[in-house]
Amino acid sequence: MSQVLNMRYPKALLKRIDDFKEKKGFTTRTQTIIYLIQYALEQSDNRDS
Repeated sequence: MSQVLNMRYPKALLKRIDDFKEKKGFTTRTQTIIYLIQYALEQSDNRDS
């Protein structure tokens, strides 16, 4: 089962995401956003432990 989520981001945030995407070599903005969410969740888990 596939789910679709449409979100709006401020232009300044999109610029930062695109810069990070280029720096890390991701091919899509979606990959970059998912990576950043996963990373933030891992950091949050590590802080809570």
